[in-house]
Formats: sequence, C-alpha cells, structure tokens
Amino acid sequence: MAKKKDSYDPYDLCTCYEPSEPVPEDFIDPGDREPTLADIAFYLTDENGVEYYCCGNTKIKITEHFAQDGQTMGELLEDLILREAKKTAKD
Repeated sequence: MAKKKDSYDPYDLCTCYEPSEPVPEDFIDPGDREPTLADIAFYLTDENGVEYYCCGNTKIKITEHFAQDGQTMGELLEDLILREAKKTAKD
C-alpha cells in the first residue's frame, strides 16, 4: 500500500527562491525590465544647429514657425495669459 504524502515538505526548494519582500529598484538590473520612453528617447543637435527628437527608429525635426515680423514668444504668452484671465473672470 502506498504511503500518503504529507502537505508539509521540509525540503521544499521553491520557498527558498521566492523573495519574501519586493526587490529594491537599485538592485534591479536595467536589462531585467521593459525599457520606458525615458530610456529610449533623446534630443539630438546636428552640426548645423538643427534639433531632432529621437525615439527608437523615429527621428523628428523640431522646428518653430513664427512670422519674421510677428510677435515674440513673450508677447504671445502674455496675450494667452491675459485672454485666459479674462475668460476666467467672466465665469
């Protein structure tokens, strides 16, 4: 007759490999986790001063389009702030 097996196994090797507490972030090897956008995205400036946003195999040229005789960035921001303040005051 076969002997009935106990539920308690004093030689359970699986329990010694399972961590009882979470592993701190600084102990995790970066190769053990999925890369995030912060890991793979960066900005690049070429020899002509043109800036690019690079992420994986994608490279996007960063440009700003302003009219030569148009408003400056400061003036545009000032107009935006005043317009939003007036809209908020009406509500």
